[in-house]
Amino acid sequence: MAKRSKLEIAQAWADITIDRWKKRMEVLEVGSTGELLKSFTAHITSDAAGDPAKITFAFLYYGRFPDMGVGRNVKLSDTPDPTGRRKIKPWYSETFRIEVVKLGRMMAARFGIEAADAISAFRDVSFETAKNDTAWYNLQNR
Repeated sequence: MAKRSKLEIAQAWADITIDRWKKRMEVLEVGSTGELLKSFTAHITSDAAGDPAKITFAFLYYGRFPDMGVGRNVKLSDTPDPTGRRKIKPWYSETFRIEVVKLGRMMAARFGIEAADAISAFRDVSFETAKNDTAWYNLQNR
């Protein structure tokens, strides 16, 4: 059996991450129409050598609101919601943090220190305070 390329590993990881998000959403009862679950996509941008440089995930924007515990009449500054109307349902941030660490370990085990250095930038950063989500997906600039 032939070894998988970096690009194949990145695609498999993206698919697994989306699958785990969906499972977590079902457990936490996020979304009711099913449209959010159908909206997930992943796109991998390769560098000139064909190695993954960036993994971009896309889904309907309103899916982030339950993860933050915000929504109708509940602002981020009001969380946790003292009225109990909104509960934080961490389907995205916690799952993604775990999966990024797993990707770093897989790539490091398979391709060495270069990948570990690329992923290590995520270690000390809180997903709760991150304002620019695209930075989490950029594997080339870290």
